[in-house]
Amino acid sequence: MIRFLHCADLHIDRPFEGLHLLEDNSKTLSKANAKVLEKIVDEALSQSVDFVLLVGDTFHQNRPSLKTQHHFFQQMNRLKEAAIPVYLSFGNHDYYDPQRYWFDFPENVHLFTKEIVETFEGQAKDGSTYQISGFSYQSQWLGQSKVPEFPPRQSSYHIGMYHGDLNGDRYAPFSLQEMKQKNYAYWALGHIHVPTVLATEPPMLYPGAPQGHTQKETQTPGVLLVTLTPMQASWEALFVAEVVWQEMTCSLKGVRQVKEALEAVEARFLSSEKSLVKITFTQTDDLPENWLGEEDKLEMIAYLNKRFAQKGFLQQIYQVELQANASNRSIMLQGSRELREHLLKQYEATSSFTQVIEELWSHKVPSQLYSLTNFQADVLKQTKKRLDEEYQWRE
Repeated sequence: MIRFLHCADLHIDRPFEGLHLLEDNSKTLSKANAKVLEKIVDEALSQSVDFVLLVGDTFHQNRPSLKTQHHFFQQMNRLKEAAIPVYLSFGNHDYYDPQRYWFDFPENVHLFTKEIVETFEGQAKDGSTYQISGFSYQSQWLGQSKVPEFPPRQSSYHIGMYHGDLNGDRYAPFSLQEMKQKNYAYWALGHIHVPTVLATEPPMLYPGAPQGHTQKETQTPGVLLVTLTPMQASWEALFVAEVVWQEMTCSLKGVRQVKEALEAVEARFLSSEKSLVKITFTQTDDLPENWLGEEDKLEMIAYLNKRFAQKGFLQQIYQVELQANASNRSIMLQGSRELREHLLKQYEATSSFTQVIEELWSHKVPSQLYSLTNFQADVLKQTKKRLDEEYQWRE
């Protein structure tokens, strides 16, 4: 039997996005990424695992800061002292360049440094031998499947590490069938931030990002504790996030004064769970028109966050929105919702989307601030939202 932690997409030097309305989030969040890594190491030690897998994008960029590197190596040395090996591959964000690291990796950290598939062999605490095959990115994109390069299964415990995607043409695209043909005991996947089970026989799993850094990343169960025997596989998610993102609705039905609205939202916060919260007010028909302008939102966010801090609450509100009333949608469009969905679907294809934004994306600033995948998802989400809130559809 072997037991290990399957981790991916830590992005441990990534800032938290969309928090510009918070007066001061640096003190609260600056140490969050470091604490997530510490929690992962704590779990590895307490669970007495045989090894730890880090399947790509451990860092958010291929030039992590000296401070980030120093803390990472400190945590790897904690595992070294407990004789726990680490197998680390590099993804599309932290693609490997040996000149970018200020320190030597500890002896217990086994690196996949090439785009060609390599295999490490190790021994579990019970004497069982295992093989781990994988590869790393050496640039931002890897346009072909690497599965054909993986060797045939060599033992009961042969594991594949693969940072890539089923779809697209940039991130080592693969198919389930070609992976299944390898007959491995387990496929440890990375790149998709939402926890995803692609298959169970054999297991092909994305653990998801252990710490969400944007408001889209609300599903962050953590890392996977995996147990393999010659006959079966089992796994469980271990929660390690330091901060969670939440979306909350607050009904103001029957509320006629703004002070009552403030009391209503404050009453919703009764716990001290550490979270970043977006509030959407609904059923606001009884309040005066324009009762919550942009300046009012800023003042409300600042006031409530100060109140929570005084109470010892760990929540922080980062955004306040109003749900549009259907009666206020003044623009009528001819066409069915099915047509709208069909048109939007076309722009989910990367090639169609990049064609539309080609001129914008040619500038350095947008491409440095956002990944194309996240930018595309944000644009489509906001487009759908505006079409729902500002237009009525008539067939």
